[in-house]
Amino acid sequence: MKRQIRVRVRGAWHTVEVEEPVTYPIHVTVDGESIEVEVESQTLPLGMGAPRPAAPRQAAPVGLGGISHEDEKLIRSPMPGRIVSVSVVVWAEMKAGDSVCVLETMKMEQSILISHSGTVRAVFVREGQNVAAGDPLIQLE
Repeated sequence: MKRQIRVRVRGAWHTVEVEEPVTYPIHVTVDGESIEVEVESQTLPLGMGAPRPAAPRQAAPVGLGGISHEDEKLIRSPMPGRIVSVSVVVWAEMKAGDSVCVLETMKMEQSILISHSGTVRAVFVREGQNVAAGDPLIQLE
């Protein structure tokens, strides 16, 4: 049994006949000409249309967001733990997604990230210090 579908190749639409069941390589008839094609990426079931290319993914920062409010510039610890390292100093310019410190909790280390930009006004923690959830880490100006 043959099935007809419409595909777009380099901006031009073509009517394609595909034999079922589908085997690889795929034998298709494009505008009356029989050709063999290879499939490079995952495809949709026949009749569902041509697959769309995946949207480019942006790397998301890895880590936990520090607790803060939009109008508040005090960044707090999201969970209890021990400060492994502090990556900021007073008067450093920070932007959203920058790491404040690394927090160890339950034998796992997590970077604590800020959600908005600012200048570091005060650093309240030091390496090796234990913090509780909600304890202040830094203050932005």
